[in-house]
Amino acid sequence: MDAGFVALFRHHAWASDRLFAACEGLPADQLEFVVQGTFGGLGATLRHLVEAEERYVRGLRGETAPGPDSAGGTDRPVPPEALAPSVRVLRRRAAASAGALIELAGVMAPDSVVTASRRGEPATIRAITFFIQALDHGCEHRAQVRHVLTILGYDPPDIDGWTYDAEELGPIPG
Repeated sequence: MDAGFVALFRHHAWASDRLFAACEGLPADQLEFVVQGTFGGLGATLRHLVEAEERYVRGLRGETAPGPDSAGGTDRPVPPEALAPSVRVLRRRAAASAGALIELAGVMAPDSVVTASRRGEPATIRAITFFIQALDHGCEHRAQVRHVLTILGYDPPDIDGWTYDAEELGPIPG
């Protein structure tokens, strides 16, 4: 795909990393905090965000998903750290999957299709659908996490495009 598409995933990776960094030092009781209308507890939302993105990467690669699939079944044992990972572990996993999405966005053709699992069943899926879902899903849950942090009294990190431009892209040449 083109450089602009890859740039969207660079922002996606940066925004997620900033959010995970903001959550790393939170006490356990705050990671269990639930706000009505969000996915669930703060920690559960972070874990869900990471696990979903890992599934998108596996889907784009045509790989079988380890552990719980989207239908709730299990096809491989889940490592103990994956059952209740710390935010630090989740942050590392998020960085790995975001890096994979950046790489895949750079090499996959927009009209390519993959055979992957969807709700536990084999399916032929457009690669672009995984990419769109990764961006949409990430934005949705990052907004929820920012909302919860605000309710808990924290100032959530700015992760918008303006901040990304100012902090990561630098001055416009010329």
